[in-house]
Amino acid sequence: MCRYFVYEFKLNYKIMTQTRNFSILLALASILFFNSACTSGNDPIDNSVKTPGSLSVTATTSTYSGDYAPSHVLAIWVESSSGTFVKTLMVYAASRKQHLSDWLSATKSGNTTDAITGATLNSHGKRNCTWNGKNASGNEVGDGAYRVCVEYTESNSGSKIARFPFTKGTAADSQTPASASGVSNVSLKWTPN
Repeated sequence: MCRYFVYEFKLNYKIMTQTRNFSILLALASILFFNSACTSGNDPIDNSVKTPGSLSVTATTSTYSGDYAPSHVLAIWVESSSGTFVKTLMVYAASRKQHLSDWLSATKSGNTTDAITGATLNSHGKRNCTWNGKNASGNEVGDGAYRVCVEYTESNSGSKIARFPFTKGTAADSQTPASASGVSNVSLKWTPN
């Protein structure tokens, strides 16, 4: 995609040499667009630094009076800040996994490697899980910006999804983000080894 914008810049530069004011403005706009297009979507992950450690996650869900409330299915996973799936931490769904649409989309296959798993939950409450800094293949991931994702639903459609950012790195990172989409009392604590 970036090659296209390089071509556009070269074309605009040629026009700039022929017509003065309009082409200068056009060339500047192309440079700005080229820069944002070629850098957006890249994970701010440094794969040359892979600090081992552990992330503890605590989150509380609450009912929204869905069709099957208070029974619900739940998934908690880690993804990069740009949305690349890293690892599932917890899934309570069993035969109702199809209703966790964001999690299924993120994992591409419903990956539960090393995750806490179980049947549909009968009540809401505090959930605890940990992440070891590794992906679903068991490899340490690079340091950088990640998110913990929490999805749950009490219905056959219309799940609630919340994403909470944190930083994996050489320094400890402790977050207590505000409630979002029915997920409250969230605590994220990255502790490097």
